[in-house]
Amino acid sequence: MYTHFSSTDWVTPFGLMFISAILVAWFFARRNAATTYIDPSHVDLIMPITIIVGITGGTALAWLMPIDQRLAGEAMNHGLRLRLFGMLGTGAIGVFIYCRLAGLSFRRVLDIFALPTLAGIAVHRVGCHFAGCCWGDIVRGGNAGNLETQVHTTSLLDNLVAGIQYPPGSLPFEQHLALGLIEPGALASLPVHPVQLYEVGLLLVLIVLLARVPWRRMPRGTLAVMAVVGYALGRFFIGYLRADGSIALANLTVTQLQCLVLLPSILLLPRFRRSVVS
Repeated sequence: MYTHFSSTDWVTPFGLMFISAILVAWFFARRNAATTYIDPSHVDLIMPITIIVGITGGTALAWLMPIDQRLAGEAMNHGLRLRLFGMLGTGAIGVFIYCRLAGLSFRRVLDIFALPTLAGIAVHRVGCHFAGCCWGDIVRGGNAGNLETQVHTTSLLDNLVAGIQYPPGSLPFEQHLALGLIEPGALASLPVHPVQLYEVGLLLVLIVLLARVPWRRMPRGTLAVMAVVGYALGRFFIGYLRADGSIALANLTVTQLQCLVLLPSILLLPRFRRSVVS
């Protein structure tokens, strides 16, 4: 099992899966564009713009959320973390500006990218599984004191899942070590929920269901709204089984709070609301 990047690892499973995720989203977005009579070359321009703007905006947002850097309270601070919602949200701003300059319908372009983006995230999560990032709660109760809810949210699933262990140097291992859940000489972390693969399953189900939606004949933006709502709901509940985010408010992580803000926001935006109900 590979750990996170090091100065000598120029090619890693995570890196390969990240590039694969971009290519998957790119390929299917081009196909969608062609079926909606939009020149696929627009996709070729939008993809790098979205990636650059998303990474830049995601980094800026990470500076504003220092609490999200704490993986084991004061005992472990990971530093800046690029969260998916931050990257996608700021990347969408780049798409909006491009659409205005190119005279394209922003809502239709979002439809074109909706399912390809979900497919790309699914591939990306496989890379997260290999890298040991975005890891899950321990599968059996530990003794992490006041941080117990961060690493073991519920006992209802105890012993129902075998879990997966990560080697020394990985983020789950370092978190468990910092919390005193394992000894310094341990050979692996405690077994944790493979939440990355849980999310892959959620995404595949969501893609299959939304692929049956006749979005080309529906008001523009409808598919994008359905994809965002479906994914945000799934991520909110999966968040209870993730241990890589500190508790920010009312037993919720930063990502879960983002989901709660995103859901009503996307549904109440006047233009999207008119599209969905018309």
